[in-house]
Parts: sequence; C-alpha cells; structure tokens
Amino acid sequence: MITIGDKLELKKIETDLPETPDKRLPIYISQVLDESQSGEYLVSMPIREGKVIPLGIGQEFYATFYSKKGLLQCQVEVTGRYRQDELFLMEITQKTDLEKIQRREYFRLSCTQPLKYHVLNDVEQKMLEEQARCDIDEVTVEWKGGTMLDLSGGGIWCVSSFREERNSVFQVCFDLTVNDKRETIHAFAVLLRSERNQKNPTLFDHHLMFWKMEQKLREKIIRFIFDEQRKKRAKGIGQ
Repeated sequence: MITIGDKLELKKIETDLPETPDKRLPIYISQVLDESQSGEYLVSMPIREGKVIPLGIGQEFYATFYSKKGLLQCQVEVTGRYRQDELFLMEITQKTDLEKIQRREYFRLSCTQPLKYHVLNDVEQKMLEEQARCDIDEVTVEWKGGTMLDLSGGGIWCVSSFREERNSVFQVCFDLTVNDKRETIHAFAVLLRSERNQKNPTLFDHHLMFWKMEQKLREKIIRFIFDEQRKKRAKGIGQ
C-alpha cells in the first residue's frame, strides 16, 4: 500500500511534559525512497529551512503516509540512519498496523463531558486482536472515571486521576447525541502518551488514538462533530 515516492508526515510520540499546555509538537515532512515487505521503509531525513533535521535512532513517531490508496497512518520507530553522497536517509519500521483515515478526521471538537474507560489486560487485548472486536456485555470490566476534553474522528484527549502506561489499549465509553438521539459509544483506543496536567497536577492527560474502529462508528463520531460545530457557528451568528 506504501510505494516509492509517497510523501509522509512524522509527529513525535512525546512522553515528556510539554513546556507549555498549548505547545504543539512539530511535524516533519519526508518521502519514501525504498520499501520492504516487512514494514521497513527507507525515507529521506526531514529538511526544515534548508537544514537537515537528524531524527534519532529509537525515536517513535505517528506517521501519516500520502499513498495512492489515500491517507494511511501507523506508529513507526527510527531504526537506522545513513548517508549516500549528499543525501541523508533513515530507516523507519512499523510498530502498528496501517489504518486508512480521512482528512476530515483532523477536525477536532473541544468539549467537556464525562467519560469512563477500562485498560485491557493481556487476555482481553489478545481476544480483541484475534477477533477484531470485543462484546462489552460479555466482559466484566472495572471502569475508571475521566473527562473528555477533545474529540475527533481519529481519537480522544481526556483527563483522569490515574497515570496509565503508553501503548496500553483502552476500552472507552461516552455519550453522544446524533440526529437528536442520545447514544452510548463504546470504542477501543491506543494510549499514545499520558502526562501530568499542567493546570491541575492531580490529573493526567491521556492522548488516545482509536483502534480497530468500524467505519460506521467513525462516521457517526465525525457527523456528531460536524453537527456540534454547525450549532456553535449558528449561535455565534445569532449573538
């Protein structure tokens, strides 16, 4: 699905606390120069303002590939750095499966509403990986409470009083109103990072990427976001 010449964006999976609450992580632009069947790609080292940005071996990134099949995302790790004449190259290796996304998934909705989640144990995660889905009604879970602050078609930003391990798989549950109907949403997500909240040190920020989500559910979330944005714009016009 990824071919030579495809452009890609790399966003670092940051585990350290940001300098400020609103700090945005830089996005690095690269290009696929060679590929293999085992999820390894030779890509160009990013260049910014005419200078090569030497990304380090072992660093992990959230990669977005601009392929002929559309936008594809996964987590990758830098596993090698090379130089050929005047070219600076690096090898990246996939850490997660490629998932197709839509550009509209980048639209994010700021919100404040209750959310509960359960961190899957090894048995539950294996069952999910093998079956691609898990029937919540058949699994006895211990829920933790939290608050959702940001929602998109690609994931969630929420806070809770618990620090969680990066790359943990969450089972999340929250309510949405779609077509004037209140619905309870159940979904699975991978924790990209967990860090102490800057404004309230008793809380932890959790940045989650939806995982193994059915397209119908993703579209329902996106539709909800668009509806809420339209309502906010309408209220702004009326004021």
